[in-house]
Amino acid sequence: MKYLKQFEEKPENLFGKLFWNIFFCLAPFVTLGSFFVLFGVIPFNFNEEPYYGVVGFLMTLILIPWISLCFAILLWVYYSIGNYFLRLFNKIF
Repeated sequence: MKYLKQFEEKPENLFGKLFWNIFFCLAPFVTLGSFFVLFGVIPFNFNEEPYYGVVGFLMTLILIPWISLCFAILLWVYYSIGNYFLRLFNKIF
């Protein structure tokens, strides 16, 4: 159980690291998709209304930080719950 003790502390600025990692992993794919929207290959659907051109391009680029923020929050909460159970498990044993 001594092996698990090294994982009890959270890394510094965990939320920021999660956000920027997700941001830079997501950005190339969303940017590629936004160029498809810009040239009218595929639509960007928002509230069941298709958007093409510059409006659709800008809307997809706005999604990058929004989706990154949502995933970072979910992963941070998931990590915090897991870390809590790990510390509880280490106290028991």
